[in-house]
Amino acid sequence: MELWRQGEVRGVERVDDALEADALVLDHLARLGCDPSAPRECRHYLYLPGESGARAVARSLVREGWDADVEETSVAWLVTATTVVGLNDCVVRSTRTRLQSLAAHHGGEYDGWEAAAD
Repeated sequence: MELWRQGEVRGVERVDDALEADALVLDHLARLGCDPSAPRECRHYLYLPGESGARAVARSLVREGWDADVEETSVAWLVTATTVVGLNDCVVRSTRTRLQSLAAHHGGEYDGWEAAAD
């Protein structure tokens, strides 16, 4: 699917290796003087090919305590999932694994995350 490669998502730094991208976000927070382990809002993006899959993903995340919004884009359905959490390598890795699996189960893809600075 790789929707960002199709031009749907703009103005975002892209790194092909997911683990490298995750490390860069944590490093960026630290360079800003933030303590990544302090609870902060994190937003994740999942793209699904259909509305029913997107709504199923959103329902699953809401049951797990996330906020989740669903919107139609020109090429897919976007689920924006938000939570407040302290970050470290383990949290980031397990969240990525969970969201990749959830998206794939519904025929979609996980497109990464961003975190609020302090």
